[in-house]
Amino acid sequence: MKSHYEMIVIGAGSAGYHAARVASTPNRSVALIEADEEFGGLCILRGCMPTKTMLRSAEVAQLIRECGDLGLSTGKLEINWRKIVHRKRRLVNEFADYRLESAEGLPGIEIIRGWGSFVSPTEVYVNGNKLTADHFVLSTGSRIWNPDIPGLTEVGYINSDDALELSELPRSIAIYGGGPVAIEFAQLFQRLGTKVTVVQRSSHILSSFDHTVAQSLERYLQSEGITILTESTIVRLENAPDGKKRSVITRAGREFAIDSDEIMLALGRKPAIDGLNCGKAGIDCPDGQVQVDQYLRTSNNRVFAGGDVVGGRSVGHHQLVHVATQQGEIIGHNAFHLSDLKKFSTDLIPQAVFTDPSVGIVGMTAREASFKGYNVIEASETFEDQGKALTMGQNKGLIKIVADRDNGHILGVHILGPNGSELIHEAIVAMYFNATIYDIVQIPHLHPTLSELLLEPAEHLVSLISES
Repeated sequence: MKSHYEMIVIGAGSAGYHAARVASTPNRSVALIEADEEFGGLCILRGCMPTKTMLRSAEVAQLIRECGDLGLSTGKLEINWRKIVHRKRRLVNEFADYRLESAEGLPGIEIIRGWGSFVSPTEVYVNGNKLTADHFVLSTGSRIWNPDIPGLTEVGYINSDDALELSELPRSIAIYGGGPVAIEFAQLFQRLGTKVTVVQRSSHILSSFDHTVAQSLERYLQSEGITILTESTIVRLENAPDGKKRSVITRAGREFAIDSDEIMLALGRKPAIDGLNCGKAGIDCPDGQVQVDQYLRTSNNRVFAGGDVVGGRSVGHHQLVHVATQQGEIIGHNAFHLSDLKKFSTDLIPQAVFTDPSVGIVGMTAREASFKGYNVIEASETFEDQGKALTMGQNKGLIKIVADRDNGHILGVHILGPNGSELIHEAIVAMYFNATIYDIVQIPHLHPTLSELLLEPAEHLVSLISES
């Protein structure tokens, strides 16, 4: 371990790894500090990859249940939770090993296992050593946020980390939250045989998403047997007489109880800044988020930050791995090119929810666009009668396009449907190149494909504008 580096990166998740990767050259010294016993960050270890691995098992289970419509029959479906968990562990270990090998192979990189914290604006303390650097990167990610609910500790609960390692499936579970994590786990558990109740404070799940997409997905989940309680508040937890866990809830002015074998909290995450001593480094962290400018610099110009840990008016707070990756790459460039700084733009931040049908969105909702002063026009088309969707036996969902009536520019695309999280990439590319609805209708689409449904709302918008 050296005493001075050109760059010290604290946190080797998506943002930190990619900052180090872009910065690395044989002639530079970069320290990559990681405190977690495992290497890879949230996405690989406890987020994207393990959950999607397990969701695939749940998806196949549902396909088996529905295969009779396709002229197929099978024996009794058997769910082997331990094998599902084992497969998840094996793949996660492979992903983590590959990431560690990739990091170790980067030129000029030294990996330091330990916790780094600032002792001054120019020094960090790790493993009993003081290290200095020309530039620092904060990329410590986020931690699960637990609310202060009476009885929570006494009754007990699990979070998304724990859910990945359960020794057996609970017979019933109450999931607090209506965001992507909560909804993905709700469908996972329900399809594997657990009775699921979702408790959500907002009027519908995915409260920040397009309301048509969110409400449609809500209906589909309910049709699978998931109970969804919206506009509900958790008052307290109690131990039920039969050994179950009791959630006392208020809804529409009425108090009632739900008993379940397990309770899962999926109410969000908060930046992991505890113990970093940001104040000693002159780094502003109002509301618990590291504030950065559009170049991802903190209030200490020597220090950059990216990933779940950051916030601020210039960049917002986006707990998305592709955002962390992009920010890390920008930081890796900016730290060594101060006369040619790259900006992080919030104009194009796609999101996905990996339910079935899945959600893919990019850009603004109609409400958001109207609030920003656009002359908004929108149109949608469902998969209900779409040819390829019907052949697949998967015709749930819709595609909605939000556009500017004045010039036809695409302001947002919202997809709920089979492979919706994949279909959205056409819209991402179109918006990246400032395409209009007039461009979309001129682009050839193969038939029969799911992708060709995008043409229908685009053609409808063209027609509406020409009539006005």
